[in-house]
Amino acid sequence: MRIEIEEAWDSLLLAQVIRGSVLITQSILRKYIILPSLIIVKNISRMLLFQFLEWSEDLTDWNREMHVKCTYNGVQLSETEFPKTWLTDGIQIKILFPFCLKPWHKFKLQPSHKDPMKKKERSTE
Repeated sequence: MRIEIEEAWDSLLLAQVIRGSVLITQSILRKYIILPSLIIVKNISRMLLFQFLEWSEDLTDWNREMHVKCTYNGVQLSETEFPKTWLTDGIQIKILFPFCLKPWHKFKLQPSHKDPMKKKERSTE
């Protein structure tokens, strides 16, 4: 099935141009429109439910996500500029540390600094 899809893409005249443009568009939409919108909706709904907001945790996780441009064969390209022949040679986008929206983050509980000897004294009484 996968080979048939690859052959179908290769048979189209402007296949790499179409595919590359769609990948770039999808990458920009995901990174700068869809994910920030989901973070905003999540935190507004947490606010309405009187829960703690998690802006900083969500934004930290979102900022870790990186979109790396690669050649069709998987060789990493420059982060700031496209190669001159990317439209004809093809392009892929590898997402490193993909952002996953969590309904809530696990908070690390601070260990209490109670004296263990007092606990033993109470249990013996």
